[in-house]
Amino acid sequence: MTLDPQQLFVLLAIARHGSFGRAAIALGQSQPTLSNNIALLERRLGVKLLERSRRGSKLTAHGEILVRRTEGIAAILNDAESEVQNLDTAIAGPLRVGATPGALPTLLPQTLARLGSVPGARIVEVVEGLDQALTHDLRTGRLDIFVGPVRENLTGHSDIVEHVLLEDPFCIAVPPDNALADRDCIQLNELGDAQWVLPREGSTYRRHVEAMFLTAGVPWPAHAVYANSLPLLEAMIASGEYVTFVSPLQLRFPVAGFRVLRLDYGSRRAIGYKVRRSAKPSHLADRFVDLLIDVADEIARNPAFVQLGGRGRTGLAGADATE
Repeated sequence: MTLDPQQLFVLLAIARHGSFGRAAIALGQSQPTLSNNIALLERRLGVKLLERSRRGSKLTAHGEILVRRTEGIAAILNDAESEVQNLDTAIAGPLRVGATPGALPTLLPQTLARLGSVPGARIVEVVEGLDQALTHDLRTGRLDIFVGPVRENLTGHSDIVEHVLLEDPFCIAVPPDNALADRDCIQLNELGDAQWVLPREGSTYRRHVEAMFLTAGVPWPAHAVYANSLPLLEAMIASGEYVTFVSPLQLRFPVAGFRVLRLDYGSRRAIGYKVRRSAKPSHLADRFVDLLIDVADEIARNPAFVQLGGRGRTGLAGADATE
C-alpha cells in the first residue's frame, strides 16, 4: 500500500506554517482532523514525524525527508496541470532550468538560442543561484535540470544523476596594465599582495578557491571584495585595481578589458548537468539536453579554451555519468 497523499499534504502544510493551528486555518480543516492524519501517517511508517511544543511543531529527521519528497510531488502536480493546459495551445513546457553564475555567460545562452530556433512554442524558466540551493530545488521537483558544477563530493545525492560536459580550469584575470599581464602563466604565490575580488561563501567555486590557496601555502587575501556577480567582477578587474579567479567557461572570447593567465598548479572543476533519477524527462527537456551537449562540445574545442587548460568530455574518463 502506498502512502496517502492527503496525509502527506497535511504534513507539508504543518511544516510550512509551523503549527497545527495555522495549517488548519490554511487548509480549512479542524485541528483534530490534521492530528488524526498525522497519527495515521506515523503509524503507517512506524516513525515520529513531528515534535510538538508550545512554540509550534518541528519536523523530525524522518519528517524532513517526507516533506522534501512531498514538495516534489506538489511541484510535479503543478507542472502537470500547466503542461496539460499548454497542450491545447501547442506550447511545450514548462521546463525549469537552474544554473550557477559560471554557466550563464556562455553555456546556457547558446543552448537557449538554439532551442529558440527549433520550430514550435515553448515555455522555459531559468533560475540563477548557487549550487546547494539549486540542487535542493532539483531534488524537490521545483527544477527539471541543473546546469553547473558536478562531481562535487560534498553535494552528491543518491536520487540525483550527474552528467559531465567538460572540465573548466581556474585561471587568473589581471588588469591590462598589470606588471604580470604579459605573462602566459602565473603562480598563486606571485599575487600575495594583490587586491582580490573573491566569490562569496556558499558555492563550490568558493570551496575550490579556498583549496587552491591552502594547497599553494598562500595566506587568504587580506584585501578582498566578495561578490558573485560576473559583470561586477569583470568591471572591477578592468578598472585596474583588482585581480580575481576566472574560468574560461565564464568568458566570451576574445576577452576585452583584462588579461587572462593560466594558473600554474591550479585546479579544474567538472561542469555538467543534473537530473532527478526517478524523473521521466519531457520531449522539451530531452531536446534541451541534446543542444546543451552540442554547445559544450563546441566550447571544449575552442582553441582559447584549450590553451587555458580546458578539457572536453570526450577526453575524460567516466564522463557520461556519476552517481
